Amino acid sequence: MTQALPGPSSLHPLPESGATVLRLLAANSPNWPEVALVAARDPALCLLLLSSAPLARDELEQGLNTALRHRLETLGPDLLRAWLLSQGYADMSTGSVQALVVAECALHLALETHYPRPDEAYLGGLWHTLFARPREACATPGVLQPDSGRQHLARLVRNCGLPGTLADALELGDLLDEQLRGAHPLVGLLAAAHRLAGDGWEERIPRIESLTGLPSTSLISLRSDVGYIVAGHAAYPAPPGNATTLVANRGLPALMEDEPFRAAALHGLIVAGFTELDLDATAARLAIACPLLGRCEMPIVLIPNEKGVLLPLLKAAEGSVAAWLQELSLREDDEASCISLALRSGERTSCFPASNAPGRSMADWHLVRWLGQRGFCCQPLLLGPLRGVALIGLAHEQALSGAAHWMIGELLSAAARNILSAQRQHAAVAARESELHARFREHVRRIAHEATNPLTVIKSRLSLLVQSHADDSSLQEDMSLLNAELDRIGNLLRSAGNLPQEGAEAPSCRIVDLLHEMRALYADTLFAQRDIQFELRAVAGTPSVAMPASALKQVLLNLLRNASEALQPGSRLSLSFAGQIIADGRACAELRLIDNGPGLPPERAANLFAPATSQKGGQHQGVGLSIVREILTKWHASILCRSQPGSGTSFQIFIPLEHSA
Repeated sequence: MTQALPGPSSLHPLPESGATVLRLLAANSPNWPEVALVAARDPALCLLLLSSAPLARDELEQGLNTALRHRLETLGPDLLRAWLLSQGYADMSTGSVQALVVAECALHLALETHYPRPDEAYLGGLWHTLFARPREACATPGVLQPDSGRQHLARLVRNCGLPGTLADALELGDLLDEQLRGAHPLVGLLAAAHRLAGDGWEERIPRIESLTGLPSTSLISLRSDVGYIVAGHAAYPAPPGNATTLVANRGLPALMEDEPFRAAALHGLIVAGFTELDLDATAARLAIACPLLGRCEMPIVLIPNEKGVLLPLLKAAEGSVAAWLQELSLREDDEASCISLALRSGERTSCFPASNAPGRSMADWHLVRWLGQRGFCCQPLLLGPLRGVALIGLAHEQALSGAAHWMIGELLSAAARNILSAQRQHAAVAARESELHARFREHVRRIAHEATNPLTVIKSRLSLLVQSHADDSSLQEDMSLLNAELDRIGNLLRSAGNLPQEGAEAPSCRIVDLLHEMRALYADTLFAQRDIQFELRAVAGTPSVAMPASALKQVLLNLLRNASEALQPGSRLSLSFAGQIIADGRACAELRLIDNGPGLPPERAANLFAPATSQKGGQHQGVGLSIVREILTKWHASILCRSQPGSGTSFQIFIPLEHSA
């Protein structure tokens, strides 16, 4: 839901912190930990950053500075400069130093008393005086009176994703000691920190002892350490030479007409802040920049497509307002909707209905209800040759100033141009890839067509051979297997140019039957003709494995071919079904291939299944074992290898049984 964020005009960073951050950003590589430290010491800067991007659950456990650093880096140096230039700044006073003293006291008291969330205590001390009425204007201690400033502070704290315990502690005014003892520990801890940070703290040591349970010696030492930290290590760096800090201002002029140079500088920084970001980074940066610079949550941006239908610039999440708007199919030439009017005219429009009854535009009526606001405004955007419109839910028509509208327009225009450019690049890359895939498939189809000719000749000659030896049953069986393999090669060639698809082949096979088939096909050509002894050990009747026959054949053929090329005459290779085993919690069939050859070189064994240059020469590409592992992984199988130079090599393959897959 997009809505304007409330914020009193008094919530401004300190000029010294703004100047310090700008000096730190002048480096070639910003020192983000230092920038985060400055933000952590400035009450308004810290609160604005956290409220713009609420803390995730348990995020603060990594430390306040880490959380602030993440938000600052997401915003980036250019948008951070733009934000600091667009801010009004608080008058310099001792109030900021006092807030830091209270915060440090609260942090150290939390650590000493083992409070589980010390960073919350620090923030409570830092923010305790924001929006608070002067002490003399408050009611009698212990009598709670409405305080709109503290109530607003509590709401902002909850918006930061911080727990209600901290919000309650900040909303409460002065309490009696009896009330403090019955309140949440954080309330008493912050009260003790205020007493310890103020002038004349030595006289209040007994009362602080009763609130914290810490001895006076520890409290005195703690207060001395805090004074040293604030006065020394936590001090802001002094500006070089005669440089002065940022001057206070009242915010940007309504239409930037009075300060064209600053407007140009902000425009350049905002454009640079979104340059060369990918889609995800652009969306993340925009999400934090809109609350900080534009004082609203990220609006919905609509762009007309080629048919004139307004669609969200970013992909709409299911169930979101943007997704519902997309379902309306609102057109840019719609005569009733103020959304379409803003797009066509280039002028800002708004919709704040006087009643809940639908008006001329049902789309506008729907949007008001979906946003949950009193109404919404439509900000036109110029995006080069395209136009867009941003939708912002508002509590009332003047919720955003002219300066805020200008800033939102700048942010959204810069981000949208970058997003559209990235989308065009992705579309161009996809088109090029599609063209290359089409050319590749056509090339493969031509090769497959040419390769089927010699396959047809081979099958014809085999058929003649079978006919001339019709009485040789053994030859008939061998020729049948060879024809089946030739058919498989033909099918592979014909399908090579197609995109991968799930075939109609059964996803399982009987492993022992397949092993006997592999022996009949390859034992003679791969091993016997090279004087290598080949043994097959397998018992029929074993269960089926959850792997197609073609995939397992390809795995075994790669391993058998590698063995036949690596073994010398007189060597031996055994292929065996070793039975069933539990591997990774699954019932698996175990296959073993064991040879007594020379073994693998140590450098190859160290990275065996990665593609590598083959040492065999010729047309070998060194990818056989990587293909083996790829196929096995696809079918949730696994392979192990053991090899010792001079003692041979063994492979173990574990394939899930069909009923366990």
